[in-house]
Amino acid sequence: MSGFSNQSFSVLAELQANNTKEWYDANKDRLVTHVRAPFAAMLGITTALLEGSSLPMIGSDKTMFRQNRDVRFSKDKTLYKTNVSGMLTPSGVKGGLAGLVYAQLGPEGGFLAAGYYQLSTPQLNLVRDQILANPARFTEITDALAVKGLVRSSEGSLKTMPRGYTQHADHELADALRLKRYVVSTPQPKEVWLNGDIVEHIVAMAEAIAPLLRFGRDALSKQAS
Repeated sequence: MSGFSNQSFSVLAELQANNTKEWYDANKDRLVTHVRAPFAAMLGITTALLEGSSLPMIGSDKTMFRQNRDVRFSKDKTLYKTNVSGMLTPSGVKGGLAGLVYAQLGPEGGFLAAGYYQLSTPQLNLVRDQILANPARFTEITDALAVKGLVRSSEGSLKTMPRGYTQHADHELADALRLKRYVVSTPQPKEVWLNGDIVEHIVAMAEAIAPLLRFGRDALSKQAS
């Protein structure tokens, strides 16, 4: 069962059109009732369904992002995000080191993404070393994701080989070595939020991404050794 309704989308559209403190203060309860509360419930239901999986993922209202934007150092002074978003992680707290599944809902629909999003350069290098050491396994994992329609994102990819990896410019996985994030994503139209299929889609995403998260976890575990 879905807690989302047409009002979920209309209130986000209203926020997009009236991004002011006056509108937000007057309509915050509507935003909570029709969007944020159903979103938190969705994360909770998904958590329960993943409890017995090979790689459980945990999400709740505590892994959702605030509606307010931090405009202190931004040229864009828009006060509020016009989407609602949150994540599931192995630990149940926000943070991408162990990998994550991310969901976002906006006025026209949303999307899901999963993988490793914000790794430092030393952490990225550990993943790159793992790719070089296990190219067949990495290819097997990404090919399996592609079969499910989850294609690795090239957003933010370096134009040249990262420092320390120039000798691998002709490697069959050179494009993967240039990545700054290891993420797959898929759009989620309005109807899947309205009919409740979004929960099933998140579960499927979490199960599909598990091998990539383990691959990355094996790499990142070496930073402590």
